[in-house]
Amino acid sequence: MARRIPEHRFEDLVNAATEVFIARGYRLTQMSDVAEAVGVAKGTLYGYVEGKEALFALCLRNADRRRPIVRPETLPVPNPRPGELAAWVKQRLADESVTPLLDAALAIERNDDPRRELTEVVREFYLANSRNHRTIKLVDRCAAEHPEVGEIWQTGAREATRAAFARYIEMRVRAGQFRPVQSAQLAARFLIEVVATWAIHIHWDRFPERFDPVEARENAIEFVVRGLVA
Repeated sequence: MARRIPEHRFEDLVNAATEVFIARGYRLTQMSDVAEAVGVAKGTLYGYVEGKEALFALCLRNADRRRPIVRPETLPVPNPRPGELAAWVKQRLADESVTPLLDAALAIERNDDPRRELTEVVREFYLANSRNHRTIKLVDRCAAEHPEVGEIWQTGAREATRAAFARYIEMRVRAGQFRPVQSAQLAARFLIEVVATWAIHIHWDRFPERFDPVEARENAIEFVVRGLVA
């Protein structure tokens, strides 16, 4: 008989479900897949969450939680109301999409030390992605299949971040502090993809190599800075 999830191991459910959603996507993930990953009977899951939508929302809210996930007093966790999850994702993206140092850099036409400025901007962006890498991977994997999250993710995160970096690059090119580029949009996309590869996607690499995460971060930052700073 499949074992029940101990009370103090509620986070096992969240961690396992997060990985299943990332591996299979929202549409193909079944409650039976999650039950198998956790090691419980499918019926046991419905004692913890009302359905797949409640489970997905639970994962989004807790995927990168630093503290142990405390089991809610009232179970099962209900499915979110219409629009509730979309509103939460929208607010989270508004708080995270454009980091404070990038926002500050966009407020000035030039900087006396563009190399240092860009290094700090990219490092902050990298750390934010690394800190939220499971949540970002989860949303990115499931957004296209989720009825509420997809458009918000595309416009509120991907396009907003790319537009902010493109505007920043254009400003510094005009000031003669960054190298001329054929397309600021493509340069911004390149910067973002370098960061995303090493801060996020590398954790799900099919053929992982051992590397020092700090060295990877600093090499990625230096690679971007050398390519842009005049």
